[in-house]
Amino acid sequence: MELFLALLPALVMITLVIITRKVLISLGVGVVLAALIYSSYNPIDAVVYIWNSFFGIVTDIYWYLPILGFVVIIGGITAVITLSGGVKAFANWAVSKVKNPIAAQLLTWILGIIIMIDDYFNALVIGEVSKPITDQYGVSRAKLSYLIDSTSAPVVILMPISTWGAYIIGLIGGLFADNGYTVRSGFAGFVSAIPYQFYPITALIMVFLVIKFGIKFGPMKTFEEEAEAGNDTSKLDAEEHVDVIEGKKANQWTLIAPILLLVFMTFFMMLVSAGFSFGAIMDQEITIPLFVGGLSAFILAVVMALLDKDVKPKSILKVSGVGMFAMLKSAAAILVLAWMVSNAIQDLGTGDLIADVVANSSITASLLPLILFVIAGAMAFATGTSWGSFGILLPIAIPIAMSTDATFMPAIIAAVLGGAVFGDHSSPVSDTTVLSATGARSTLHAHFISQLPYALISALIAAIAYLAYGLTHVVFVGYVVMAILLFVFVKFWKNIFLKKS
Repeated sequence: MELFLALLPALVMITLVIITRKVLISLGVGVVLAALIYSSYNPIDAVVYIWNSFFGIVTDIYWYLPILGFVVIIGGITAVITLSGGVKAFANWAVSKVKNPIAAQLLTWILGIIIMIDDYFNALVIGEVSKPITDQYGVSRAKLSYLIDSTSAPVVILMPISTWGAYIIGLIGGLFADNGYTVRSGFAGFVSAIPYQFYPITALIMVFLVIKFGIKFGPMKTFEEEAEAGNDTSKLDAEEHVDVIEGKKANQWTLIAPILLLVFMTFFMMLVSAGFSFGAIMDQEITIPLFVGGLSAFILAVVMALLDKDVKPKSILKVSGVGMFAMLKSAAAILVLAWMVSNAIQDLGTGDLIADVVANSSITASLLPLILFVIAGAMAFATGTSWGSFGILLPIAIPIAMSTDATFMPAIIAAVLGGAVFGDHSSPVSDTTVLSATGARSTLHAHFISQLPYALISALIAAIAYLAYGLTHVVFVGYVVMAILLFVFVKFWKNIFLKKS
């Protein structure tokens, strides 16, 4: 299948998202177009393909369903904690500790770095903890979703003790063995690539600079100014339908306790799945533990609400349903369609076709890190999956490194990982993009258009750093270039955008 046709659904879908701002419709068009292309334009076969894809997702009790269940339960937890007064109590308590908008955003940034077990877990939990604080200081939901998204995948990709780390270590280890590369183990290969992860590191530093210097431009500037004026248009409308009937006994622990239980039960269930072996815990899937953790947190939130006699059981039942349904019709629906799109694009062989272009090209070793970073970014952006890009590109990149210059191996691995994270981080059809918007309760469109300029700047800086490294073979040079470009970016913003505003 020609590369253009394989890319067409993603291109049409992303264009529609930008033009129409109708995410569900755009995703739906992408699914239908991909199905038609895959079925050779036979409408009956396309309908059957779409049904099979949908049915496969909603009946997958080990991966898709637990994630959907967790997302829906988060809506219930939020509603119950809001009803019992926990959100307001936590906000009041946090505001007494956090004195300004910068501190509120830095707290979100720090939490994102600390909670590094999984990007899904990071996005949804940090969103619940940070929302009341950032809301108090007029930080837009678009900005909050950017903070969350930029400290989810860019953090877990640097951590061997994470769900991503376990997957990549296993993948690299197998590829090393298959290609006779015995210099390093899979774990050592992952760790050796960390210093070359220019994009995740740049993205994390960029977030800090954006917070510290109040850097805002493009759509983000508009959303921030609206939020400061009390009219945050990036905020999800569905939130307004959750009744707020506050209890009188709530304190900060009304919010913190369910979140802590969620964290504890998620880790505990992962440990149970691993046979209580800490060494094997990162080989476990996090989906079912997340669901169990979310359900436990929901039960605790309900029990704590019932302990307040001012909160009626009927009210708890009502707001739980409203909160869960709000998640179901927004985030869950988008997730299902995003997964269907991702699966369809993979079935079209988009990633394989892009990879073939790379494999069949004559590329000098010095340019390999830069080129693989760009290809991985484009692939993940178009497909909405970083893990799929890892699985497609690493089996090609590692043999290429061995056949050209094996000393580039850590940088080549890092370039594929970092590029895929950038694409995943930026794509409107990525599940992590959807979940970051969900955690912040921001509209997906607002999150996508406001975050993209910042992610592109970080990617450009990382790309130039890879070029500098490739030409010099010295990783420190890459960091010097990164630091200079970040400094220039801040100075440029101060001298141009700040003066204009």
